[in-house]
Amino acid sequence: MKMATFVIARLMPIWIIAFAAWAVFSPELFTPLSAISSLALGFVLLIMGLTLDLERLKVLIQKPKVPLVGSAGKWVIAPLVSLLVAYLFFSSTQFFAGVVMAGIVPSGTSANLNSLIAKGDLALSITMSAVDTLLGPLITPALAKLFIGSSVHFAYLPFLWKMTKIVFLPLIIGIFIQYNFPKIQQHVKPAAPISSSAALYIVVLGIASQASKPLLGHPAILPSLFLCVILQIIMQMLLGYLFAKFLHYDEVESRSIVFEVGICNSALATVLANDTFGPLAGLAAMANMVCNLTLGSLLAAILASISVRNSLKKVIIKEIPYNKF
Repeated sequence: MKMATFVIARLMPIWIIAFAAWAVFSPELFTPLSAISSLALGFVLLIMGLTLDLERLKVLIQKPKVPLVGSAGKWVIAPLVSLLVAYLFFSSTQFFAGVVMAGIVPSGTSANLNSLIAKGDLALSITMSAVDTLLGPLITPALAKLFIGSSVHFAYLPFLWKMTKIVFLPLIIGIFIQYNFPKIQQHVKPAAPISSSAALYIVVLGIASQASKPLLGHPAILPSLFLCVILQIIMQMLLGYLFAKFLHYDEVESRSIVFEVGICNSALATVLANDTFGPLAGLAAMANMVCNLTLGSLLAAILASISVRNSLKKVIIKEIPYNKF
């Protein structure tokens, strides 16, 4: 099991790069997987629900200041970083719109998976994602109007229903099963990194196969585009970590906030950018998708190898000992 975990989960960045490249250059092999990408993401959330620390989740629901502040930081840092790098690389083209769109949408589901792998606070990550999902349909159109000069059509109820099916329903089912059958966690948890990673590989193959045509259709712009989105993601992650440390969040919480701020729902951004600003805008958001999956998994693998002490300081909810989470 240890060897399988190392090969499948710890080497995730290598596999994601390899699978993404394979799917881009041989899309016909993996296009069918795009139809089950949502199911694969739902499976990841089901596993999270089965392994989630329910006591910690209860604490966050009762005292929501930590996730609310973390989510607020994401809605400030990610949009401003995206606007800055978009100006540096593309001025006012469709690529500019796509880069900005990739930073003004809710956090991505892979942020939760990376928090799990990186030994972050999974309950905090999921709670922040829930806040993002509820606020996104209101904030995203406003920021698009402010930064790009054009509002996006954001159908709130269809988006909320989609996130409910993919994210909340599998998560709630997993929590329900764990609550009623507590011993299931100890059986599922050892295999969670392997099964979650395998599901994410299906997502990568499906998404990258769809991205093949637009990516290979504009080879001249790809170096600057990928440099732009790599800088965008790294800056968001770094500032997210500094933001957490500035507020005296402990290391476990800080790791989750890194992915909350650094990884946005670029699949959603791709759809919105393409529909509102054109195919080149969608291409820019799609490049962000490929890079945030790769960079996120790389950072998660690095952090997973760094132990976290249990005696961590609390500031926001310091009255509750960490060992009760």
